[in-house]
Amino acid sequence: MSETESSLRIRAGLNPRSLILGIVMVLVVVIGSPFSIFVAGSSEPTWSYFPWCVGFPFVVLVFVNALLRHFGWRDALQPAELLTVLTMGLVVSGIPIFILSWGLAIISSPYYHATPENRWVEDVHPYLPEWTLPQNEDNAIVWYFEGLPSGRSIPWDVWISPMAWWLSVILAVYFVSFCLVVIFRRQWVEHERLVFPMTEFPRRLVDISKATSVLHQKSFWVGCGAVLAIMSFNMISYFEPGFPEIAFHRPTSIMLGPDFPVIYLMLHLPVLGFMFFASTTISFSIWFFYLVATLQEGIINRIGIDISTPEPFQWGLQTLTWQAWGSFTAMVLWSVWMSRRHLVEFVRHLFKCGPPMDDKNEMMSYRAAGYGLMLALAYVVWWLCRAGMDLTVALLVVFTLIVAYLGITRLVIQSGLYYLTMPITGQAFATAVTGTALTPTNFGAISVSYSWFGDVQSLFMPSAAHGARLNQAYKNKRVLGLAMGIAVLIGFPACLLYLIHICYQYGASNFTQHLWNVGGIIAFRNMGFHLDNPMSTDWWRLSLFSIGAAVYSVLTLCQYRFLWWPLHPVGLAIATLWMVRYTVASVFLAWAIKSAVMHFGGVGLYRRVRPFFLGLIAGYFLGTGMSFCVDWIFFFGKGHPIYN
Repeated sequence: MSETESSLRIRAGLNPRSLILGIVMVLVVVIGSPFSIFVAGSSEPTWSYFPWCVGFPFVVLVFVNALLRHFGWRDALQPAELLTVLTMGLVVSGIPIFILSWGLAIISSPYYHATPENRWVEDVHPYLPEWTLPQNEDNAIVWYFEGLPSGRSIPWDVWISPMAWWLSVILAVYFVSFCLVVIFRRQWVEHERLVFPMTEFPRRLVDISKATSVLHQKSFWVGCGAVLAIMSFNMISYFEPGFPEIAFHRPTSIMLGPDFPVIYLMLHLPVLGFMFFASTTISFSIWFFYLVATLQEGIINRIGIDISTPEPFQWGLQTLTWQAWGSFTAMVLWSVWMSRRHLVEFVRHLFKCGPPMDDKNEMMSYRAAGYGLMLALAYVVWWLCRAGMDLTVALLVVFTLIVAYLGITRLVIQSGLYYLTMPITGQAFATAVTGTALTPTNFGAISVSYSWFGDVQSLFMPSAAHGARLNQAYKNKRVLGLAMGIAVLIGFPACLLYLIHICYQYGASNFTQHLWNVGGIIAFRNMGFHLDNPMSTDWWRLSLFSIGAAVYSVLTLCQYRFLWWPLHPVGLAIATLWMVRYTVASVFLAWAIKSAVMHFGGVGLYRRVRPFFLGLIAGYFLGTGMSFCVDWIFFFGKGHPIYN
């Protein structure tokens, strides 16, 4: 490639046509996702860090563009343009379900789901920050859940003020995430040289060199075709119930014995594909520590030890959950410690007490990122305090938010984990430290805060980090930040308006997903429980937290001290997550295949089989998208979810 051609491709990253296509991608993601899961009853589109609602249109766009290029169309999209469109889709993928849908379900619940039995009217309503909640004026919330009566219009006025306040704190959290990516990008990419396994797929797919492009390699099409054929075959059962399926997406369970948790055997094609590009040390660590956690959980169950009722959005056995949270926190603190030199340079640059840092390759200047981070965090703390939290509780919640976002981002970009959340919520950690003998207004604010910091999945921050890594060829990185900002600012209002519209059109309680009928109740039920059962600082949970942190630290020291040490500590932080339970078989398979490939064929064989696994991912995206289209056309409202 000539220098001129390369420069052209770099500059072509953001231009009118890539911006238009990026906006189309944004609208497809933020509107198509709730349509798929709530209206069509098809596959959950955003439940990962490279979801099919982005992967499907991206693969289609790449294939169509490749055909146009093959037939000599000179204005075919350049790789940088394709990656810009992809990035804009990825950064909004968390908005439809795990931000806005969960948030709307929570803030609309306290008035609709109040009953004489749960006593929410007496015990909960007086302590809720009304400015954050839509009021049930003229049955506005009743119609939201049950459908708008004929001839009535959507009561938008009850939503305007709470949505403005609610979106303000969400956008502040998004800006915190963006600033953290800017601050840590150099450390992750240039100093630690983290792998970013998920970027392998789009990078190879947009490659236009005939010598290296996967689109010119038979093994890619074998992998893609095999998956597409299987998924197409399974679609026959949509029309002919009872027709046999190749049920790779349905779990088979193994029982080790009484009191031991079930081990699920299930082929997650995207997990298999992406984990093939991760370090075998990390993939081994994940399945090894999962087996350890399974044995530990069984022993604990056999003994009969447990600590309390689970907190909202906290799944699994409490003992292991709190150990995992300790490991998770230790992982983040160790990563910050490894970044200390970079962070010291950053702080000196920020306050002009040291040599200036070169930030030309960042999406924002370091000073803007530093001061923006502080202002955004201050606003989040102020918002929580205004909602009714004590300052100590608010600071603990914000601390946990930073740990969660940094930890999940690092895990995703380092290991290629396709599905990931955090072991506990920030609210649970805060109340464990302070105790639950708090004022009712504290719990009112805690309950409302679950709307934007509850079921933490599909975060903006890992997507922004992937976007920054994918678009390293940008001559002007500020333009990449602009593309992300445009995507977010378009995605939020478009998705919010569509969600409120379909809720009034169909009735939120009529959706097949449990989110609207169950998810929104969890937070406020928890408030009532803690008000009736106040406790002091939970030293038992904090002790388990400390044990998890200590074990992680020992494993980290062993990893850096002994070159032969086989266990990466990262598996300890996530082994208890329910997502790992469902994907561990695919992680094991990816580890076994890659280990065998490297052992018997070395790097040469690895490069030859790599396109096959890229094909598996592409085939999965295409197959899931085709399944959605079939559901939309033939089985509207009664779809056939894959991996839900």
